[in-house]
Amino acid sequence: MSKKRAKMVLSCLVILVVLGTLFIGCGKSKGKIVITIGNISDMTGPASTALVPINYAAQDLAKYYNDNNLIPGVTLKVVTWDSQYNPSRDVPGWEWVKSKGAELVLTALPTTAETLKPFAERDKMPIWAVAHTEALDFPPGWIFVAAVPTSALMTALLDWISENDWDYDQGIPKIGSAGWAEPYAIGCRNAIRDYCQANPNKFQHVAGRLVPMGAVTWSGEVGDLKNCDYVWTPTTGAGITTFMNAFRDKGYTAKFLGAEGQAAYRGLIVDAVGWDRVDGMLTVLPIRWWNESTPMVELAKQLLRQNHSGDYDKVIYSGLGYIGTFQEFGAFFEVLKEAIEDVGADKFNGQAFYDTAVNFRTQWQGYEEWGFSTTKRYCINHVGLYKWSKADQDIVRLVEPWLPIG
Repeated sequence: MSKKRAKMVLSCLVILVVLGTLFIGCGKSKGKIVITIGNISDMTGPASTALVPINYAAQDLAKYYNDNNLIPGVTLKVVTWDSQYNPSRDVPGWEWVKSKGAELVLTALPTTAETLKPFAERDKMPIWAVAHTEALDFPPGWIFVAAVPTSALMTALLDWISENDWDYDQGIPKIGSAGWAEPYAIGCRNAIRDYCQANPNKFQHVAGRLVPMGAVTWSGEVGDLKNCDYVWTPTTGAGITTFMNAFRDKGYTAKFLGAEGQAAYRGLIVDAVGWDRVDGMLTVLPIRWWNESTPMVELAKQLLRQNHSGDYDKVIYSGLGYIGTFQEFGAFFEVLKEAIEDVGADKFNGQAFYDTAVNFRTQWQGYEEWGFSTTKRYCINHVGLYKWSKADQDIVRLVEPWLPIG
């Protein structure tokens, strides 16, 4: 796509940017071609608290596209597979969405994207993922990630802390991490360790502890991290809350650190841990939060209220799930729309999406430019810095300018 065209879509991007957790296959419906979007999610497992609102966003945005005829001649359909955050269910899920006609797949689960990468290549079915791990980006393949590489995200966060949050008159701060032994947490552990090794004058790495997926007992890990000044917490559901409480129960005072994973469980964390224990936690996000007024955020609120009025406050309180997919999956639908315009709805397939995606560039109001290339498989190049604030009873942005990731 040309740069001129990227700017031309800017005005309608506010509308397009909202669509998410979905996937694609073709058929006919009332004279229109049906494009089925396969969604491999977690509806009943340990990540479901965050993933259910993501599923809402996918359905709401597909409906919005259909109701407003944003892709003329096309009806979007979403089919969802419950992986239960169990890697053994990823390949059956892939085969199931294919059987339903999907030609594209989207997932918010890091284990799913890693497992299915070779299948996407084999079947020429692109996957749109929203959790980055190194295996997804290198070598470049058929997975497109609407997220920031873990190492770059951690570099932006730790650089900001060293320059703005820590008083070096107290010495070099100690930092560590804990999490489940899954790809994203492993990437976070490695990124923190590597940053400390490259910048020994900024941080001292204490430990990076991993436990089996689903574990909620942290006595040894908490003990290993007791002298830290900063601690990166687990990133999924009960793993986060049990760790935070175990750490604070011992009287340890390190400032917690997090990103999208932790923010997706805001409500669960506040209810189970409390504002007193998380106040001041620093969080780095590649997207806007609920309390930031941009056209995309306002449209997300509009559709949430329109389609889920009874759950409106609950979904917002729960955390990042819905609003995050509105932004990160919005790019997916913009690419989809452009790919269909390029080849025609009757000729659309995964290859058409791939060809459009590798040349994708766009910029939305309130954001820096997003885009892929023939070798780059993540599209977000900036992050925002946020703080969990007891005084505000919310997560608030600390710095308005976006921080470049390198």
